[in-house]
Amino acid sequence: MKNITLSVIIALASASALPVLAQSNNSFSQVSSSAQQYSDADLDSVLAPIALYPDTLLTHILIASTYPLDVVAADRWRQSNKHLAPQQVESVLEGVSWDPSVKALAPFTDLLNTMANDLEWLQQLGDNVLVDQSRVLERVQVLRQHAHNTGNLVTNDYIEVETERENSRDIIYIEPRQREVVYVPYYDPHVVYGNWWHVTSPVRWRHHVSYHHYGNVYWSPSVRLSTFFFFGSVHWHNRHVVIHREPVRRYYHGSPRKRVISRDYRRWEHNTVHRRARYSERVVHSAPSRYEHASVTRAKHLSNKQVRTVNTPARHNDKPLTRSIDNKPVKRTIEPKRVTPLRENRFQKQDSTNRKQSIEHALKRNQAVARSEKPNRDNTLKALKRDKPTRVTPASESKRYANRGETTQRSMKQSVNRQRVERTSPQQRTIARESSQPKRIERASSNRSVKHSSREKSQRQVSRVERSVSKGNSYRH
Repeated sequence: MKNITLSVIIALASASALPVLAQSNNSFSQVSSSAQQYSDADLDSVLAPIALYPDTLLTHILIASTYPLDVVAADRWRQSNKHLAPQQVESVLEGVSWDPSVKALAPFTDLLNTMANDLEWLQQLGDNVLVDQSRVLERVQVLRQHAHNTGNLVTNDYIEVETERENSRDIIYIEPRQREVVYVPYYDPHVVYGNWWHVTSPVRWRHHVSYHHYGNVYWSPSVRLSTFFFFGSVHWHNRHVVIHREPVRRYYHGSPRKRVISRDYRRWEHNTVHRRARYSERVVHSAPSRYEHASVTRAKHLSNKQVRTVNTPARHNDKPLTRSIDNKPVKRTIEPKRVTPLRENRFQKQDSTNRKQSIEHALKRNQAVARSEKPNRDNTLKALKRDKPTRVTPASESKRYANRGETTQRSMKQSVNRQRVERTSPQQRTIARESSQPKRIERASSNRSVKHSSREKSQRQVSRVERSVSKGNSYRH
């Protein structure tokens, strides 16, 4: 009997525990499904349009996908500044706070616009890079191997392809044929990779009609870049992205296998502070200590900001003002303005009767003044008589009257000289009449006449001397 009762109790206990275990298993499956990574089909579909890009360009795309806000901002800026050349874009964006990889993609107008328009693709790529970077690079090599097997990934005028065997796996390097010139390839994944092996269809990017077609691939126009563009690459042996510690000063023309194996390159690390956007649940579950902590600190930083709001009341009202600092309202009242004694005297109302009398008196006074000052004959005569003794002669008239005595003396001297000329001249000479010209001109004419008369006198004396000499010579003979 005791055994029967014990078995019944155990059965009941197990039956009651079954729902709890089922619920716990369901919760565990939900957590595992939420933390599950993207499948190979999804990841290959996302990487299909960019897997055949040169390593440096692919590096910038992978890094920029983790900063989606910078990509959107750069695309908007580039669409409004299409007239700038690639080198001009690099010089203009030196002081901008975007990520360096986003700045490096700014000269590629069409590529940047395609990334910004497909935000779902951009988020999926960025999440995969943040969750598992090595897995993303491994799938890139798988896609390249498929394109190499179909004969669509070979060295040509646009890219240089180099293969390497390492520990039973192949590594394919892709670099621009000319280090300072980059061509962006656009292609159909179904054609380049062969028969697509996943159920999920790959992503395909459209291209412009003007692109050059070569080897089942459409190539964009050349984009000439400076050495600043080549600061990133991929360390394919260790499967992680690397960036150069300092700005690159010269182009690298050696083998891409030896390029990143140096002390000048370091592993790239995502900057959680610079992202300025929320992380998806997949990213948070992959590394909660890093990405969840970054989201929490960013939210706390925004909530701890001191928000100051002032509710200004209506004018000339005595309602209190409220200020909220750290969610603590502080009340402050505004006292009404006090009028000083001076202002009271100035604005004091006057008696209406006194004011009316003063206005009438002012009108009568103005009318009397207007009548007295009205211009008529008597007023003008009075004004002339009043102002006559106080008239002052102008300066020009005073000078004229002051020099009147001198002019009379000069006229007398001129008359005397004229009489002398009349007496001494052998011929009758007409005396020039006084003209209306200035008197200095008359003086000049009189002086000329005097000079002429002196010359005649001297000629007469010479002639007299000659006559006397001729007479003496005649007497001697």
